[in-house]
Amino acid sequence: MIISKVIRDNGRHITRADYSDIKPLLDSVNVKFARANSLQARSLYRALSGLMLTHRDFDSVTRSYRLGSYIGSLRDKGWPFVNHDETTPTGDIIPRNATYTRYELFAEFTPELAERVKAFCKAVDDFEKRGRDAT
Repeated sequence: MIISKVIRDNGRHITRADYSDIKPLLDSVNVKFARANSLQARSLYRALSGLMLTHRDFDSVTRSYRLGSYIGSLRDKGWPFVNHDETTPTGDIIPRNATYTRYELFAEFTPELAERVKAFCKAVDDFEKRGRDAT
């Protein structure tokens, strides 16, 4: 097990190979949570749910295309996200390929942090439910 570490290398895409395909073990000392009422929290919540995030998916849920910024901020808070770059053909008149990134939260949690993660996810769920109920 690698004790929590987030690799930052001047904006270079971070992959599982940077962690030698070994998930870092996170504890509460090494990470900070986002505010439950923020888009950053919504991106962390979805990643904690096991989803791999893309800009398009995040935009369709939140109406925000700033996922890369939120991932960068979460990395600064200690969350080890890795990039999976993919290429797909576009539907443009002139055929071309577009490259995009899927972000994966690549970590294991100590039991204490796992409890905090559950509480965080509940707080985000409650916040989003209040927003849906208000409309």
